[in-house]
Amino acid sequence: MNDTQEFKKTILKPIKTIEQIVASYMVAEIIIEIRNSLIEKNKNEIKFDIPILSDKVSDRAKDLFERAFEIMKFKPSYVYLVQLGLEDMFKYNFKDSPSVTTNGAGDTSHLQKMFATRFTDLSKINLEDHTLNVLENAIDSAERSGRASSMSLSIIAALFHDYGKSIEIRKAVLGEGIQRGNKAHAEVSFLYLQDLLFPKLYNTIEDSYNLSETTERLGFLVKNHHPANKEMREDLEISFVVNADHEARRKEFISLRNKRNN
Repeated sequence: MNDTQEFKKTILKPIKTIEQIVASYMVAEIIIEIRNSLIEKNKNEIKFDIPILSDKVSDRAKDLFERAFEIMKFKPSYVYLVQLGLEDMFKYNFKDSPSVTTNGAGDTSHLQKMFATRFTDLSKINLEDHTLNVLENAIDSAERSGRASSMSLSIIAALFHDYGKSIEIRKAVLGEGIQRGNKAHAEVSFLYLQDLLFPKLYNTIEDSYNLSETTERLGFLVKNHHPANKEMREDLEISFVVNADHEARRKEFISLRNKRNN
């Protein structure tokens, strides 16, 4: 063996070994990619039938539930949140509660900014109609974005954001004491989730191990849907809820004005 051959044997051998390592990593990456594609394929083949809503739920609410289901059908916990929430809307008779309340500081400040003294006209819109209006706007906005699935939790927060305005929910959460009248609706909406809805969700889903992150974030969005500082105002999910609510209010105000002028 001459000097050149010896050089190739001793120096190029490690290079070959490095090449083998790189090749191994490439094979591993391919295996991971195949595995992930199989997981995604299996995910898309999951058969999760749409739950049947209570007979008390209105046709409009059922239609919106079907639209929400198409967005969230690969996330059963999200679907059940919407189902349970819509059923509670009718259990607690939202139609008998106004959508404008003055229970706590900040409950109407955003409406005054939008409509000045005419904001009180919106008290003619009952809580059921307003809640469904906001849910519809949230679904419409998510679908227009082209990434509706990633906005699922924001849609759910839009649904629940005003539950604390319900007269019957306030009674169920706060009791009959004087505190029932002075807690802001955002806080009561959060307490409704924490005390009434989430326990039902945990009882509905067999594998509830990974629900805590979802419930914690949803509670945060609902409790802070009237953002108190710049950081919260810049939160994209909170902004989504705020925009869905404001768009619903603008449409409601125009509808009332048109009725008044006819």
